[in-house]
Amino acid sequence: MKKILYSLLLMLFLGACSANLETKEIETPTMELLAEGPLFEGANTTTATWEFDLSELLGGEESKISKAKVTSIEVMLQESDDLPALEKMVLEMTSKNTSMIRLGLHEGEFQAKEWIGLNVADKQENLAKAFEDGRITFVGDFDLLDDEFWGNVQFQLRVKFELGIK
Repeated sequence: MKKILYSLLLMLFLGACSANLETKEIETPTMELLAEGPLFEGANTTTATWEFDLSELLGGEESKISKAKVTSIEVMLQESDDLPALEKMVLEMTSKNTSMIRLGLHEGEFQAKEWIGLNVADKQENLAKAFEDGRITFVGDFDLLDDEFWGNVQFQLRVKFELGIK
């Protein structure tokens, strides 16, 4: 009898705790990550900033994001006349009130006009706080395999988030 009573209380407690949290998936618009030349062999950086109205993202609700995580990241190298050989990309993000947070990694080469899914980082801290700022900057570090490249390198970026809303 005690086991049944404890099980019932546990189910009621878990139901009460989770009832206040609604989950919503959102996706950034397709953004342009631009690295302006000259670029040199090794790590090079490209950035894109996403500005948004939090109430619009949440459908006009006056709610607070209590939890956030990245569920997928896709990048595509834009075609150009004379693209250099590239490989590996680490994608991070930051905002006004958060430090740099690692989001994902691609280990391998890039082919122009092909969407590539990055491996999403297991550990993602303070993402919910970044949404309070209304502006998130994505930073992609990629490796250039050629000695140098004087042109620009451009990627497209899409990021999907899962938000826990109170």
